[in-house]
Amino acid sequence: MKESSELQKEIASIISIIEDKKGQDIKVFDMQGKSPFFDYSILCTGSSSRNIEAIANDIKKSSENIRSIEGLEECNWVLIDLGDIIISIFSKDAREYYQLDEFYEGVNEEGSVI
Repeated sequence: MKESSELQKEIASIISIIEDKKGQDIKVFDMQGKSPFFDYSILCTGSSSRNIEAIANDIKKSSENIRSIEGLEECNWVLIDLGDIIISIFSKDAREYYQLDEFYEGVNEEGSVI
């Protein structure tokens, strides 16, 4: 487990990468105490499969903690596991289909989005 300040810096760095690559609808969900597997979940939408791949590759280059990356072959939903942080990069259709925003909002009774 990382300290909160370290996690906040890493989240800020990830958000900056997503914004630089023109990722859309970025949301960060605080899952501390609600998930035994990770503390934060970051969701964003890419405008195309190339955009999704570019976002994922830049995050991959910038992070030393990557445990796994799933979905790069299809680039419809790319999941990056950084241990304490989970990143989901969706196509617009996949984000609407899987509705993870609604799931996380339901888990966070207060609806706490950073």
